[in-house]
Amino acid sequence: MKKLNDSQNNFWISYADLMAGLLFVFILVVGVVVMKYSYMTSELQLQKESIEKLVQEAAKKQNDAEKLREELKQTKESINKLTSVKAVVIEKLRTKLGNKIAVNPKDGSLSIAGNILFDQGEYTLKSDAKMALQGVLSEYIDVMMNEQEIRDNLERIIIEGHTNSDGEYLHNLELSQKRAFEVMKFILTLQPKLEKDLKVFIAASGRSDTDLIYDMNDSSLEDKFASRRIEIKFRLKNDEAINEISEMLSEK
Repeated sequence: MKKLNDSQNNFWISYADLMAGLLFVFILVVGVVVMKYSYMTSELQLQKESIEKLVQEAAKKQNDAEKLREELKQTKESINKLTSVKAVVIEKLRTKLGNKIAVNPKDGSLSIAGNILFDQGEYTLKSDAKMALQGVLSEYIDVMMNEQEIRDNLERIIIEGHTNSDGEYLHNLELSQKRAFEVMKFILTLQPKLEKDLKVFIAASGRSDTDLIYDMNDSSLEDKFASRRIEIKFRLKNDEAINEISEMLSEK
C-alpha cells in the first residue's frame, strides 16, 4: 500500500513539474512574441517616420522646383525685354540712317573707313570728312540720346580707332587712340544742347592692330584698307552678362 502511495505521489510531482515547465515555456514564448511585436512595431514606426520625411522632402523639392521654374520664366522674360531694347536700337539706327552708312545688323555698330577720315599717318579729321559725317553722326546721337527707352538702358557709346599691321604696335596704338579721340571731340560739337549729357556716355579707345580685318576670299591675307577704320559702338547696361545668361537659358 505504501508503495502505491509513493508511486501516486511521484506521478503528481512529475505532472506538476511538467505543467510548470510547460507554463514556463509558454511564458517564454509569449515574452518572445511580445518582444518581437514591440520590435516590429518600433521598426514600422521608424519606417513610417522615414517615409513621411521622404514625402515631406519630395514635396519641398517639388515646391522649390516650381519656384525655380517660375524664377527662370521671369528671368527669361526680363532678358527678352532687355535684348529687345538692343533690337530696337539697331532697327531705329538702320531706319534713321537709311542708306547714309551701313549699320551692322548684329550689334548696331558703324564702321567708317580710315582713309575717308584721315590722311595716311595723321589723326586730324579731313574737312570734307567732317561735312560727310555731320549728318550721319547727328542722327546717331539723336537716336541714342533722345529716345527715352534707349537712353535709360544705355551704358556707353564707344569710339574705337583701328589701324592695319603696318608700323609698330605702340605707334599704331597712339595713332588709333588719337584718331578715336578726334572723332569723339567732333561728335561732342554736333549737338551742343546734348553735350553735357553725352559726356556721361561717350568714350574713346585705341585698338592699334589688335582687331584686323582679313580678305573675304583668303582668311590668311589682311585687308589693310578695311583694317584702317573708326568703329562707333554702343553698349547697354549689363550687356555682356545678359548675352551670357541668354545663351545659357537658350540651352535649357
